[in-house]
Amino acid sequence: MQLENANGLGEVLKMSAVGVDVLLTSGRTLKQGRGMEIGKLSSDYFDAVSICEMDESTLKVLGIEDGDPVRVETDIGSVVVFGKHDRRAEPGVVFIPCGPYANAVTGSDTLESGMPGYKSIPARVFPAKGETVPTVEEILAEMVGVG
Repeated sequence: MQLENANGLGEVLKMSAVGVDVLLTSGRTLKQGRGMEIGKLSSDYFDAVSICEMDESTLKVLGIEDGDPVRVETDIGSVVVFGKHDRRAEPGVVFIPCGPYANAVTGSDTLESGMPGYKSIPARVFPAKGETVPTVEEILAEMVGVG
């Protein structure tokens, strides 16, 4: 299935029957920073970083509602997060705030710059009905091989 970009530039998104090909980006947000100051094991932090923001057309193609779980996969790894509608999002681009969920799919190679690449990472998003978004503790334990 193909979907024309709402900006009218004729760009076409590649949609598969089981997932959506996207570019993943990450960065800091006000909610993420606030949650980090409260505590990385707080519910505020979990709520701020365990999301993947996307446009309405991507939610529709995936057949999910705002807040449903999605699986984001890259060449680095995969993670289950909550799919969230962002009215400012562009079709074909998704955003996961900096944190352990983004780290699970962005990698750590800095290419000698001192900063990992957090922009334009090829990814695929799938509906994850029936899957649970792991807690911060669970995702960190998985990353370091504990448990």
